[in-house]
Amino acid sequence: MFVLGFGVDLLETDDYKLVRLVYHTNIVFGYNGPPKIEIYSIISGVWRRVVGVEIKHCMVDVMWSQAFVNGVLHWIAYDVVPNGCEIRSLVMSFSIEDEVFGEIMLTDALAGVTPTNLSIMLFEESLVVVNYGREIDGASCEVWVMKQYGVLESWSRLYRINLVVGMEKVVGFRNNGDILFSTRRNDLVPYDPNSG
Repeated sequence: MFVLGFGVDLLETDDYKLVRLVYHTNIVFGYNGPPKIEIYSIISGVWRRVVGVEIKHCMVDVMWSQAFVNGVLHWIAYDVVPNGCEIRSLVMSFSIEDEVFGEIMLTDALAGVTPTNLSIMLFEESLVVVNYGREIDGASCEVWVMKQYGVLESWSRLYRINLVVGMEKVVGFRNNGDILFSTRRNDLVPYDPNSG
């Protein structure tokens, strides 16, 4: 299983970089150790392996999202709680300039959510996490924004949206404030969160 991230170092080298984390999996125990980390640089034109860095978090698979904010790549990740019966979701980060991994904690309302129900993206210049849920009365999603980058207490829920039949996933935000959803038929539908 692998996870990709793409970003640019505009401050130092003006170089575009692709980061790949490769996890070896097995059916019984999940991941076999930490992932291999590789970075491709447009300037050098080659992949290089990063050694001496151990990532302790698990990641969701490549079909989910990444966000590039403040020169840093972000992915949804999770840790298995020591009792082995639950997981704790968080955001794993990678600075394109320094090539250093880090983490950003999620508010309690998101940390206990299954990581495959979370998606991360950019809204204006802020980090956003979308939480998808299924209830008896239908599907919904919550849009959470980190108002101050890196500050746990700044996570705030912007919207809770009941998804009508066919609406699947938030794919982005328009300049006018509309949220763009993909549908089961692969169409894009704008949604005005203020008028519903």
